[in-house]
Amino acid sequence: MDKLHFIKKYKENHEKRITNANAKKDVDVLLDLIEKNIVDAGNIKFKEVGTFSLLRRRPRVISNPKTKERMTIHPLAVVKFTPTKVKKEK
Repeated sequence: MDKLHFIKKYKENHEKRITNANAKKDVDVLLDLIEKNIVDAGNIKFKEVGTFSLLRRRPRVISNPKTKERMTIHPLAVVKFTPTKVKKEK
Protein backbone atom coordinates (compact mmCIF):
# COMPACT_ATOMS: atom_id res chain seq x y z
CA MET A 1 0.00 0.00 0.00
CA ASP A 2 1.38 3.38 -0.93
CA LYS A 3 0.68 6.76 0.65
CA LEU A 4 -2.22 7.64 -1.69
CA HIS A 5 -4.04 4.39 -0.92
CA PHE A 6 -3.42 4.94 2.79
CA ILE A 7 -4.93 8.43 2.57
CA LYS A 8 -7.94 7.06 0.69
CA LYS A 9 -8.52 4.34 3.34
CA TYR A 10 -8.13 6.92 6.11
CA LYS A 11 -10.74 9.12 4.45
CA GLU A 12 -13.16 6.19 4.05
CA ASN A 13 -12.79 5.09 7.68
CA HIS A 14 -13.01 8.57 9.20
CA GLU A 15 -16.15 9.17 11.28
CA LYS A 16 -16.94 12.51 9.66
CA ARG A 17 -16.85 13.40 5.99
CA ILE A 18 -13.50 15.00 5.23
CA THR A 19 -11.89 16.17 2.02
CA ASN A 20 -8.86 14.60 0.38
CA ALA A 21 -6.80 17.64 1.34
CA ASN A 22 -7.71 17.29 5.03
CA ALA A 23 -7.02 13.56 4.97
CA LYS A 24 -3.63 14.16 3.33
CA LYS A 25 -2.83 16.84 5.91
CA ASP A 26 -3.72 14.49 8.81
CA VAL A 27 -1.60 11.64 7.40
CA ASP A 28 1.35 13.96 6.75
CA VAL A 29 1.20 15.28 10.33
CA LEU A 30 1.16 11.73 11.70
CA LEU A 31 4.09 10.59 9.55
CA ASP A 32 6.15 13.69 10.38
CA LEU A 33 5.48 13.20 14.09
CA ILE A 34 6.57 9.55 13.92
CA GLU A 35 9.68 10.46 11.92
CA LYS A 36 10.81 13.21 14.31
CA ASN A 37 10.23 11.12 17.43
CA ILE A 38 12.00 8.05 16.06
CA VAL A 39 15.09 10.14 15.36
CA ASP A 40 15.00 11.66 18.87
CA ALA A 41 13.97 8.66 20.98
CA GLY A 42 15.12 5.71 18.86
CA ASN A 43 11.77 3.93 19.02
CA ILE A 44 8.03 4.51 19.40
CA LYS A 45 5.75 1.97 21.08
CA PHE A 46 2.02 1.79 20.42
CA LYS A 47 0.20 -0.39 22.92
CA GLU A 48 -1.48 -3.42 21.28
CA VAL A 49 -0.19 -2.34 17.84
CA GLY A 50 3.59 -2.56 17.71
CA THR A 51 6.91 -0.75 17.85
CA PHE A 52 8.65 1.45 15.32
CA SER A 53 12.41 1.35 15.88
CA LEU A 54 15.42 2.89 14.18
CA LEU A 55 18.12 0.50 12.99
CA ARG A 56 21.53 1.66 11.90
CA ARG A 57 23.07 -0.61 9.29
CA ARG A 58 26.82 -1.12 9.21
CA PRO A 59 28.93 -0.02 6.25
CA ARG A 60 29.83 -2.81 3.84
CA VAL A 61 32.10 -3.38 0.88
CA ILE A 62 30.67 -4.62 -2.43
CA SER A 63 32.10 -5.15 -5.89
CA ASN A 64 30.71 -4.12 -9.25
CA PRO A 65 30.04 -7.36 -11.23
CA LYS A 66 31.20 -5.88 -14.55
CA THR A 67 34.30 -3.93 -13.56
CA LYS A 68 35.15 -5.80 -10.32
CA GLU A 69 35.68 -2.38 -8.72
CA ARG A 70 35.26 -2.44 -4.94
CA MET A 71 32.95 0.16 -3.42
CA THR A 72 31.87 0.98 0.11
CA ILE A 73 28.20 1.39 0.91
CA HIS A 74 27.82 3.91 3.70
CA PRO A 75 25.74 3.11 6.78
CA LEU A 76 22.01 3.74 6.58
CA ALA A 77 19.32 4.36 9.16
CA VAL A 78 16.24 2.20 8.53
CA VAL A 79 12.87 2.19 10.29
CA LYS A 80 11.63 -1.25 11.38
CA PHE A 81 8.10 -2.08 12.55
CA THR A 82 7.55 -5.02 14.88
CA PRO A 83 3.91 -5.94 15.55
CA THR A 84 2.81 -7.05 19.02
CA LYS A 85 1.87 -10.66 19.70
CA VAL A 86 -1.80 -9.72 19.71
CA LYS A 87 -1.58 -8.45 16.12
CA LYS A 88 0.58 -11.39 14.99
CA GLU A 89 -2.07 -13.91 16.10
CA LYS A 90 -4.87 -12.26 14.10
